Amino acid sequence: MSERRRYCYVSGLGLGVPALEELCARGRPPSLVVSYPAELAHRCGYADYGEIARRSGLPHLSTADLNSDETREALASHGIDLLVVAGWSQLVRERTLAALPLGGVGLHPSPLPVGRGWAPLPWTILRGMRSSAVTLFHLDSGMCTGDVVDQSWFDLEPDITATGLYGRVARLQSELLVRHLDGLLAGTAPRRRQSGHASVWPLRRPSDGRIDFTASGTDVDRLVRALADPYPGAFALFGGARITLCGGEIDADLAGGAPGRIVAAGEGRRWGVSCGDGSVFVPSAVRVDEGVRAEPTSLAMFRPGASFDEPSPTTVSATLHPPVPGQAPGHESLLRA
Repeated sequence: MSERRRYCYVSGLGLGVPALEELCARGRPPSLVVSYPAELAHRCGYADYGEIARRSGLPHLSTADLNSDETREALASHGIDLLVVAGWSQLVRERTLAALPLGGVGLHPSPLPVGRGWAPLPWTILRGMRSSAVTLFHLDSGMCTGDVVDQSWFDLEPDITATGLYGRVARLQSELLVRHLDGLLAGTAPRRRQSGHASVWPLRRPSDGRIDFTASGTDVDRLVRALADPYPGAFALFGGARITLCGGEIDADLAGGAPGRIVAAGEGRRWGVSCGDGSVFVPSAVRVDEGVRAEPTSLAMFRPGASFDEPSPTTVSATLHPPVPGQAPGHESLLRA
């Protein structure tokens, strides 16, 4: 790596930790690390890069705004040539990029141009994708529209959770960046225009995770998997309490009842929830309100015959997103992410 070329590593999420640690271990550390401040620790997947930077002896800037005067001044004072963004929920503005001799690159966990936009990992599961990719691309003024450096493709198991997908993407991001960093700093890295059908995945809100048990068991299972840690989780109301289903599976051998009704699911107090197609989703862990995870059988409130609260039509309609480009019709339940 040329000593005259310096890069800044930007990430506020756990997705970016493996790459930074690997680069430091290989003796190729950034000249500056930029990450979210502690007051944004409530964001899904937040990671404390301040501690990582201190441990590695790296200059560190904590900010909520990558385009602020403070950030641009820090980039200039550390002689940064290239910006590397590996998890940041803000577009890098043209003014910020123009001040850098080599501009910037980003890592995005979808096969661009498919999956531009927000929440790519939950949407990957919600859309039932069987393969996906991590894309290393050049930043420009658009949202994930820049030229592609490289992509790493991978297959997805039918029962993959957001937790498992998060870890896999983090490793692939690290491999991609380590592979191409020298070329990026030398200006010799591959570069090709994005091609094919482009799609933009919608912004998601925590309230979109409310489960509609009139949907099929497959859709309920998919929603629970898509919103597993580090995301807020799929939830339903039970007696006014917010119940988050942190994991589980469909039990094909159980007979369900009315949607949302609790049925016995084996020995002891094991229980499941009836779905709209008569299948039963059996949770493996739940969280009541904002409490810690618990074994479903440890909570006596869930007795067979009781039912989860039925969402009002107004609540259901408020959680629907516009159709996702490329999504086949008839899958509206998947859009209540």
